[in-house]
Amino acid sequence: METKERILAKAEELFMRYGIRSITMDDIARDLAMSKKTIYQFFKDKDDLVYQMGVRHFEQDKSEICQIMQSAGNAIDEVIGMSRHLKNNLKGVNPSLFFDLQRYHPKAWSLWQEHKKGFIIEQVKKNIEQGVQEGLYKADLNIEILAILRVMQIEMAFDGTLFPPDKFDILTIQITFLEHFIRGIVTPKGFALLEEYFTKEPQKVFNNP
Repeated sequence: METKERILAKAEELFMRYGIRSITMDDIARDLAMSKKTIYQFFKDKDDLVYQMGVRHFEQDKSEICQIMQSAGNAIDEVIGMSRHLKNNLKGVNPSLFFDLQRYHPKAWSLWQEHKKGFIIEQVKKNIEQGVQEGLYKADLNIEILAILRVMQIEMAFDGTLFPPDKFDILTIQITFLEHFIRGIVTPKGFALLEEYFTKEPQKVFNNP
């Protein structure tokens, strides 16, 4: 792994676990057993590191989501794949991550806004449209509004004023939102298919591992 990639991977690991504000460039250098000077050869400052980490993270997210959608057999299969994707991405994530990003790193925060509005909403729309065509989702849905609602649910789960971290687990919140959302739009045919997944899985699809 190239030095820059190692730095980005380690920074993301630490930021996800502890939040962005609490991690310094010294912490990252120490964990990598390299000098801070080496890090500054690739990144102008911490803000630049956070921004480039965001670029890397959202590109990976796009690739993973596209793979899930391409390999899924139907719209509900996609949702099941996305629930697993959420679990993998949110394990151990510090709830302060979004707050730190929004308050201290506006340039990187704008990356999330672009990713949310330009990619995630479109993928949710595609999933709903496919589900309607397959008879798995209700035909009279307002797809535009529901797509925006779903994305706002993802963001709202990180709001510590609504869901204090000492009372709520971020993964549990996200999976609960997803389960509530999908159960609200399925037809009887879609509900039956969803129940099949519950039966086949050793643990319920939306439950924490």
